[in-house]
Amino acid sequence: MNTDGWICSVLDNAGAKLLALGEVGLFPTELRVSSDVYNSFVRLRHRELSDGTPLLVLGTAVAEDPQLTADDFLLRP
Repeated sequence: MNTDGWICSVLDNAGAKLLALGEVGLFPTELRVSSDVYNSFVRLRHRELSDGTPLLVLGTAVAEDPQLTADDFLLRP
């Protein structure tokens, strides 16, 4: 799967999970993604990050988790 595919897969699945959690009053603060996806997000958001803006996706902080595969993610409270 190419980088665009990884990002789309993670965003689609994480977005659905965030919506479902929000409906029951749970709001995770961290989205953990694979190193490949994390590095793709960093490349896409380079200007914002260089301005000191935190890496946020879907309103959630993003963290690298090298143990995850490219299309996996974890949401942390």
